[in-house]
Amino acid sequence: MLSLIAAGDEAAFRELHDLYWNEVYSLAIAFTKSPQVAEDMVQEVFIRLWMKRDALGHVENFNAFFRIMVRNQLISALRKNKKQEKDLQAFINTANPVELHSIAPEVKEAISLVSKTISKLPDRQQQIFRMSREEGLSHDDIAARLNLSKKTVSNTITIILALIRKQLYKNELLLAGVGYFIVSM
Repeated sequence: MLSLIAAGDEAAFRELHDLYWNEVYSLAIAFTKSPQVAEDMVQEVFIRLWMKRDALGHVENFNAFFRIMVRNQLISALRKNKKQEKDLQAFINTANPVELHSIAPEVKEAISLVSKTISKLPDRQQQIFRMSREEGLSHDDIAARLNLSKKTVSNTITIILALIRKQLYKNELLLAGVGYFIVSM
């Protein structure tokens, strides 16, 4: 089959695709927790495989070759998401947002969604969140300034961060399982 694919046989490639698609998708979904991201990753794996089809005739252990290819693609997808999260983290943590023209479109969309989510909060929650993220005040400092308990401030920020994370995940702008960066601030 590999020799046929190396020669450009699309039917043989389709057969290989059908044989391995579920396995690759299952692995991708286990790591990304996002059907859309997993499907994109699987598609990218098979596109790369087709582009490298000339070398398939010389592959002695296709399973090992293919598993390495899948692993590398998964790592690449997770690194890309990590970069997007880093840009978003910079935006959330600073009073002066990162330059929007220098970041990925997905991150711009995430930044917009975070801003929109925060703007819909009640005034007091917005104030607490902005004091924490924009002014860099500790929970103790915020509690003292607003005459609240530290626990109230902590709970409010936790609730807001969970809401932001939920909105990002819902809009497929954040992978589940790697969204911990927001709550660790």
